Amino acid sequence: MSGTRLSLLPARATDAPALAELVRLATAESLHARWDAARIARRVRSPNSSVVLAVSGRCLAGAAVLDLLSEQAQIALLVVHPHYRRIGIGSALLGWLETTASTAGLFTLQLKLEASNGAGRAFCFAHHYRERGRLPAFYVDGTAAIRLVRDLRVNSEPA
Repeated sequence: MSGTRLSLLPARATDAPALAELVRLATAESLHARWDAARIARRVRSPNSSVVLAVSGRCLAGAAVLDLLSEQAQIALLVVHPHYRRIGIGSALLGWLETTASTAGLFTLQLKLEASNGAGRAFCFAHHYRERGRLPAFYVDGTAAIRLVRDLRVNSEPA
């Protein structure tokens, strides 16, 4: 995996089955039904969503879905293949999402994350997201979520 160039590419509707398979491999089972190929294809075609793929060589290493709402942007999905974790793909995808949101004039970016996802929380906190609430029984299986928010106008680089 090291030495292979990473490309961030806009998704096409024909990429939806591969992206649904990535979700199945890389996320909790509670998300599998929510991110089937049909839903992903609808997001790709939606003018209010942006879907990006992280491709390493010929492999789908990660992907993300950004929803552009009226006053803020929401990260609906950010997923990295288990074999490609901890080499910067999640950070590259997150940077793309943040740039896309701010280019659209939306400077508040939020996401929801399973409350028990410690690695996801640490990743988000390292990228200057802050917890803004807890959502009990948010997921279909009753799992709680936390809402994380970042104001993109605030320079969050270390001093």
